[in-house]
This record gives sequence, C-alpha cells and structure tokens, in this order.
Amino acid sequence: MKKALFSLLFTIAAPSAALPYPNGTPMYLTDTGPFCASCHSAARAEYMPEAPPDFAKAEVPETKHYALVRSKLPPSPYIELTDDEKEEVIRVARLIDSRSSVTVAAPESVKAGDEVVVEVKARGGNGPAIGIMLVDRALRFQSRPVSSSGWQVLGEPELMGQDGKPQRSWFEKRGEGLPSNLNYAALEGQEFDLEKDLLPGGTVTYRLRAPMAPGVYTIAAAFLYGTENTDKAGFFQRPSGRILFSEEVEVRVE
Repeated sequence: MKKALFSLLFTIAAPSAALPYPNGTPMYLTDTGPFCASCHSAARAEYMPEAPPDFAKAEVPETKHYALVRSKLPPSPYIELTDDEKEEVIRVARLIDSRSSVTVAAPESVKAGDEVVVEVKARGGNGPAIGIMLVDRALRFQSRPVSSSGWQVLGEPELMGQDGKPQRSWFEKRGEGLPSNLNYAALEGQEFDLEKDLLPGGTVTYRLRAPMAPGVYTIAAAFLYGTENTDKAGFFQRPSGRILFSEEVEVRVE
C-alpha cells in the first residue's frame, strides 16, 4: 500500500518537478530570459512586483528551497537525509548565496545606432556551470532579452572564466551556421571550494548597437547559479538553483 501511494505521489508531482541544471544547459543555446528557469529560487521577492505577495514569497529560497529540504513527506528529494544533514544543506546554500554577486557596466549615454560595450561580472554558485543573461529589466518572470527593446547584440559575447582565460566551449555547441549573437551565455568548467572561498565566476562582454529611437533604456543582468551538486540528487533534481539580478542601469540614447 505504501509503495502504491508513493508511486501515485510521484506520478502527480513529476510534471511539475523542479529541474535545475547544475551542469549548464547544453541544449538551450538561444536568446532567453530568467523565466525559463522556473525551478530556480529568486534571490528576492522584489523581483516579482506584479505578483501577489504570497506567490512572490513562495519563490524565494526560504520557502521554495529550504521548506522542501525540511519536508518529511514525499515527493521531497531530501527525505533520505537526517535532520543534521538537511541543516547542513541549508547552511552551505546560505553561505554560497552570501558570497554571490553580479554587476553590469554600461555607458551612461550613447548616440543612436552607436556601438557600445556592456560588461557583466558574476561570482557565485557551486558550479560547474553558471549562466548569464543580458535583459531589459530585473524582473523574475517579465524581463525580456535586451534586444527586445531595440539593442542589437553584435557578434558572439566574449566569455572569460574564473581562471582569467577566454572560453568558447558553450558556444561551440551552437548549430553549424547559426549566429552566436545571443543574450545568454554559460561559463563552464568552473571550480568550487567553499573552504578556500573558490567560487565560479567570470566576465561576459557584449558588443551592442544602440537603439535608433532616442530615450532612456534600462539594462540588467540575470545570474543563474546552483547551490548543490548533482551527485547528491536523486531522480528529482533539487530546487537549489538561484536567480540573482544585477542592479538595473539606465542608458540615455540621444
């Protein structure tokens, strides 16, 4: 009877199971936004101003991640852990979050149609991959790729890993003949050692052509990272991913 009940719960829960991608997204090589990682916890409820307060609260780590860690009922993928092990998962995740950051640098003003450089710096997560998206707003479910507001990504973004060396391994998976001027990029092969304060990180540099219409445009970076390794998860990948936004910057196009 117990086995049958668990199977039923498994069947019901599976379609909505949380499936983050600690090893990156080798099949998702396209423009996208943070809505795609619906399983990830949002670092702050403020990223969802349009949402009802209860919904926004359910998206932050304390509710979406840690409440499931402490759950004693299926389909939680943590039920095999002892209470001490569960609290250790939470302790490590909180430490990783406290050491994770992302910034975006862009010129304050540009001429319409000019070429500009926008640089995103990120550090955090436990690897081995982290994701960076250049978007129009710091909104969890309603931001769009930066190109949606009139910017044009010129060529393949330049990726620099935590070792200070350029890398193209992620873009090399892009289909032959397809352009690589994407708003989304993943840094792969990132090392992690919390005791040594070694966290994934790097820089993504975008070359953009400014919009042709004058006005004030916002730009933000979305940073996707994990707090648990895949070898500690069962069939259900745990909802341990995070979405952290940079501050929005305003660029005046004249």
